[in-house]
Amino acid sequence: MDIDVLLRTAAQHRASDVHLQTDSPPTLRVNGRLMPINAPPATADDIHAAFRQIATERMQRIVEERRSGDFAYLLPDVARFRVNVFYERGRLCLAFRLIPLAPPGFAELHLPPVVEEIAQAGRGLVLVTGTTSSGKSTTLAAIVDHLNTTRRLRIVTIEDPIEFVHTSKKSLVAQREVGADTPGFLEALRRALRQDPDVILVGELRDLATVKTALRAGDTGHIVYSTVHTTNAAQTVQRLIALFPPNERELLLTQLSTNLKAVMSQRLARTRDGNALVPVVEVLRSTPVVRKMILENRTGALPQAMANQEQGMQLFDQHLATLFRAEVISDTEALRLATNQEALALALRGITSGDTSPGLVR
Repeated sequence: MDIDVLLRTAAQHRASDVHLQTDSPPTLRVNGRLMPINAPPATADDIHAAFRQIATERMQRIVEERRSGDFAYLLPDVARFRVNVFYERGRLCLAFRLIPLAPPGFAELHLPPVVEEIAQAGRGLVLVTGTTSSGKSTTLAAIVDHLNTTRRLRIVTIEDPIEFVHTSKKSLVAQREVGADTPGFLEALRRALRQDPDVILVGELRDLATVKTALRAGDTGHIVYSTVHTTNAAQTVQRLIALFPPNERELLLTQLSTNLKAVMSQRLARTRDGNALVPVVEVLRSTPVVRKMILENRTGALPQAMANQEQGMQLFDQHLATLFRAEVISDTEALRLATNQEALALALRGITSGDTSPGLVR
């Protein structure tokens, strides 16, 4: 098996992912659907040979010791690939995520205009959240590229592994990879504060110490972008607060209410023709009402604040209704992704309801 040929084929078919597993044919994910390639099932020898073809000796040792690993692989003039290596039933498996060579723009991603507004934040914390494969890293790459193209800033990214490569344009960009350039996110974030950054991107907020450091960076005038694996904006705030120990909660709630500038939660919807995916984005912004709710730990009220659509805020169901009315997605797809299916079904028929969904039919 020539892994470069397979990956080139995946790029030609606009696949988002490639899977190699023993006794199964190579499988692509195209527009969210798995598509086996018309080829013989891969053998264990095939997969080990493919791994040795693309992995450094260091990564091969890591996978041998830890039984899993992540790294990036560049196929020149085609794409970069984020590679996850793991074992199942004692057999090696490879999962590839395709990363375009050039970061996409906001228009190309069909992101709502408010995302560009949020990218202008001067200090604080901006989070992009969602489940795996919801487009979080791509949205952050678009934000970094926008800043890199339009403003003179010092941008430091901390990633595991580096996905999109940003060549310095107007800004000066430094990208650090966990494992190769730094031991971990927390250590790199602490060091970044001494590297004269204007913008810091942290691949993921995984623990309380990293959250605290990110909030402290916002306090000292930096803007920090990161991701959290949560399904909506209110849950994101709840998850952060749940990390706070009771004896520090009051202080950290104050920091969070002051520094959290926006939360953008994403889901991917199939277009009507089934040939593409578009992001559905829930947006929470730092309005006076939102800051007061966070300070008082009233996260259950956040959806009501978002539903009022002040400063571009919106709920998932409101964006789904907008995409349906614009004939971008079908009613079936809108309801599949809805938070409140009954309320959205009424809204799609032009009927408002009394829940937290005012604005669905605006």
